[in-house]
Amino acid sequence: MRQPPSGKAVTNEREYPYIVELVPADDKLSVDLGRRITAFHRLRKIQVRHGRRIVTERQIYFRWCFSDLGAADAFMEEFGGKLMSGDQPERRKR
Repeated sequence: MRQPPSGKAVTNEREYPYIVELVPADDKLSVDLGRRITAFHRLRKIQVRHGRRIVTERQIYFRWCFSDLGAADAFMEEFGGKLMSGDQPERRKR
């Protein structure tokens, strides 16, 4: 029997309901993008909360978790991405 996912990323997704999912170029986060994301959080005085990294046959998705919709919207405004729910399935059909 398969165990449910666990760990800090899963906890973040459960406790912080506004999840923004990004698909960065080349399926990896560049140093520049990582620094900009860190600066975004620092400027707003919020802790960076990573969600799961989801890998499918075609894409890698990186997730950030927020406690409020305003912060998630501002993140999407600056970096793009899509607002997800913490209960989205791990696998996607594409």
